[in-house]
Amino acid sequence: MKIVAFTSKLLDAFFAATVVIPLSFVGIFTFANSAIAASFNGDFQLSSGYTSLPSTSASSLVELSAKSLIFSPQPITPVALSAQTGSFTSFNTAKISNIIQFSPLSVNNPFMDFGKTLLPGVVQSAAESASITDKINTFSLSSANYELKQSGENVAIDVALYGLFSSEDGSKSKGAGNLSFQVNNVKVANVESILSSGGSVNNLAFSGALFTTTSVPEPATLLGLGIIGAAMMMFSRRQSQDSSIDISEI
Repeated sequence: MKIVAFTSKLLDAFFAATVVIPLSFVGIFTFANSAIAASFNGDFQLSSGYTSLPSTSASSLVELSAKSLIFSPQPITPVALSAQTGSFTSFNTAKISNIIQFSPLSVNNPFMDFGKTLLPGVVQSAAESASITDKINTFSLSSANYELKQSGENVAIDVALYGLFSSEDGSKSKGAGNLSFQVNNVKVANVESILSSGGSVNNLAFSGALFTTTSVPEPATLLGLGIIGAAMMMFSRRQSQDSSIDISEI
């Protein structure tokens, strides 16, 4: 009887190793591959768009103050996407939102909302703006800061952006990029003086680029990792129990 019991424990351990753990691995890879497939990937360039509505007809412009970055026209400021790769080939237009305060960061999330219009970056009707205001495929900021540089007789302004892309199913990818614009015929010291005194530089056309870095694991993926960890722990404990059997008693 003791031999039967010992053999039974060895068989149980064998099945735990060859059945339970591989199934857990399959679950993990299934969840992980699904998350990767659904997450944003790739990059794109952007430039000022144009709004052509009965009440508003204007190019997209930006205004910089020491604390904020404000876009116009409102309430919808479209930007045109170009040179898209990966997931971004599905979109040609996005709505861009204000950065209310650089530090601590305060934004109207999402910072960008991606969609598709008849012409890249051009909104011609309220119905056409629906896809860039639905908050489904978005980029939300986690940090942003700006830098002034003298470029010949102009001042170049670069805004660094970091955040998360969110796709339609909620999958997330880390992202980064920048916005660039310039103030003509001025020195950095003059622009710094304007900003420090509470003023702003405005009516500026802008351009930029964004790209994805790494995917953020889905909750399902983390659950899969938990399952495999639990399975391995159970198998380890089972081995410890089996090894404690006194063979001399068989």
